Amino acid sequence: MSKMTENTKKIKYLIADTTAFINAVQLNDYAENILTVPDVVNEVRNKRQIRRLCVLPYDLQVREPRADVVKHCVEFAKKTGDYASLSGIDIKVIALTYELEADTVGTEHLRKEPVMGQVIASKDKPEELQDATKLPGWYNSEGFSESEEEKEDSTDDTEANNSQAPNDSDDKDYSVDKVKEAIENQIENPEDKHDIPEVTPEELEELFEKLKCESVEDDVDCDLLVAASTQSDDGDSSSEDCNEREDIEQESTLKNIIQDDDNDGTWITPTNIKKVKKSMEGKTEADFIPVVACMSTDFAVQNTLKQMNLNLCALNGRVIKHLRTYILRCYACFKTTSIMTKVFCPNCGNKTLKRVAVSLDENGKQVIHINTRRPLTKKYKNQSIPRFRGGKHSRNPILFEDQPIPRQMPSRVAKTKTNALEEDYIAGFSPFAMRDVDSKSALLRSKGHVKEWARNNTYEEDRRRKHYNRLYK
Repeated sequence: MSKMTENTKKIKYLIADTTAFINAVQLNDYAENILTVPDVVNEVRNKRQIRRLCVLPYDLQVREPRADVVKHCVEFAKKTGDYASLSGIDIKVIALTYELEADTVGTEHLRKEPVMGQVIASKDKPEELQDATKLPGWYNSEGFSESEEEKEDSTDDTEANNSQAPNDSDDKDYSVDKVKEAIENQIENPEDKHDIPEVTPEELEELFEKLKCESVEDDVDCDLLVAASTQSDDGDSSSEDCNEREDIEQESTLKNIIQDDDNDGTWITPTNIKKVKKSMEGKTEADFIPVVACMSTDFAVQNTLKQMNLNLCALNGRVIKHLRTYILRCYACFKTTSIMTKVFCPNCGNKTLKRVAVSLDENGKQVIHINTRRPLTKKYKNQSIPRFRGGKHSRNPILFEDQPIPRQMPSRVAKTKTNALEEDYIAGFSPFAMRDVDSKSALLRSKGHVKEWARNNTYEEDRRRKHYNRLYK
């Protein structure tokens, strides 16, 4: 996989998806030849975007992929589990990328089977760390056995708790009495504790003039009053030494913090800010410039391209980092199936299949990763369905896999009327067989199998206008 590069070299063939034209990306800055499929151009419907397509500063080549390549990409997408998430246009974009890669580079480096993700389990701790008594600094007295002592300790603890419970109140009373005695002694004999020298008002004025404002966080070892009264050279030198030591300690701690930050690559520093910005924009200095690449922001398309080992060109850094393989899991019977085209569970028959990611553990077994952020909901499932109707033009909801669907075929009478190869056929004003397009049967036939019963049944109803859409629409 390669991303947008800022080198002088360009990609030779770049297949662009719809998002590249919607976001008005200057594709000629990254590739020499820009290609796409016709359906991508038809998806651009905004007037402003259509005007941009008309005045592109490069030649946009529109090309259809071959049918055999499309079939190969469809089969590969079914194996990865992304087939249900891909549209017909997405499959054509992948097929065109595969076709150009096969024609220009070859197919030796391309994968024929998707890669299954693997879960790397952490190794067991060594024996020295499993047992806490074997750690360095741990000491056990001789003749100590845990199995015997644990039982004795448990019995001793229960006895001690029972015996110490009534004595707790006595200890508290004793401590309170002791504090009261100390306070009374200080009140009665205040001069016995400290001999504080008396200071004259003149000395106080000199001391206040020599005081300096220092922060509360600074640790001062000596008393300010004593240091100001002595005013000796030794005192000044010692204070300077203390300050120098504090500065050295702060510098050393800052250096250690900076070194720790440099070791961790996730921090943004002035040295790596340019690389981080390029990575966020999807621009990195790649080691090689691919010959063929595809630009798309669809995660299903990206996963299929990376599984096939095709080159991917990111747009604004929106690119997947991990390959995933999906299967279908039934949340009614909890069975799984790898056939991604299934709609109903092959085991229980319910329409309760949900796509989940799978990987392999160290033993080669499948590990299912269920997305708990999207819980199951009964929304759209508590609505009533209409009664089944007969006839060849009925459009009933499909509730199970082997439900019979009426075949919309012409009747025998209709065939005899328009059978131009019959011997007794009499041609009218036209010698060709006429097709009915005006009758009610023809109009119903042209609609196809559409959920007619759900067309006027809007699920998002207003609480104040309940059943309004069902009655008046």
